[in-house]
Amino acid sequence: MSAVVYLVLCILVACFGIGYRGGFLLYFILSLALTPLVGLLVLVIVSSNDGEERRRMKR
Repeated sequence: MSAVVYLVLCILVACFGIGYRGGFLLYFILSLALTPLVGLLVLVIVSSNDGEERRRMKR
């Protein structure tokens, strides 16, 4: 049962990763290999950096 919850959390983090650098597969594998919490943390860091780059491009 805990393995199913772990996989669901990995898939959820990967779904959040769609549209960012790396996409679904990268964040799914990262969450699966490490933990979903670490995968989510990496996603938050990448998304904040991506937002800064987009703001720079608009200027």
